[in-house]
Amino acid sequence: MLATTGAALLLLIGAVVPDRDASAAYAWASSGDQTVELASAARPSVAERDGYAAEVSPERVKAALVAEHTNYSWAKLVLWYGGWPITDDSVTTIVQWMRQENYVDSWWNRNNPLNNGWGVGNFMNAAPSLDASAQYAADAIHTLGGYAGIKAAFESAASSADSAYAIWYSSWATGHYDYGGHWSTAPVPVVEAPADAWGI
Repeated sequence: MLATTGAALLLLIGAVVPDRDASAAYAWASSGDQTVELASAARPSVAERDGYAAEVSPERVKAALVAEHTNYSWAKLVLWYGGWPITDDSVTTIVQWMRQENYVDSWWNRNNPLNNGWGVGNFMNAAPSLDASAQYAADAIHTLGGYAGIKAAFESAASSADSAYAIWYSSWATGHYDYGGHWSTAPVPVVEAPADAWGI
């Protein structure tokens, strides 16, 4: 059956292919398995995906941000909850702000690093966790009019100096950190908080 089909194919080829090409056609037809190369444009494409955006849950993003459990981790968490760019300048501003509100070595005091009353009723009250206080801080900056300049600075990824200036001149700050006189720009040490303080 296969031989008959092959012979018929050769007769058909012989009928339509000039004699000079008949031997080439025979060689092609009898060469066994054939390989057809497709041009790259004809090949099916696989859509590229942003694997990080598509596959990483918010919980995993948070866990990555706070993996080191430091004051810098908490600053990044505030920016993440606020939906603001996580830049070195913005992180620096927040850890400087934290230093003005609490001792660096115990920056997680009452789980409320910025002594923020939003979400806890009073600025001296404790938050349930550092995760919760990061949410409260971001919400306060988004919601309260006195923080509008700070919000704008974080949204625009302003320099650390400009963001600090926005904090000093915001209406919520009664002492205004003496308009920068009571504000240090010295590097803030990296200090780890207890893992059980995070609530993540």
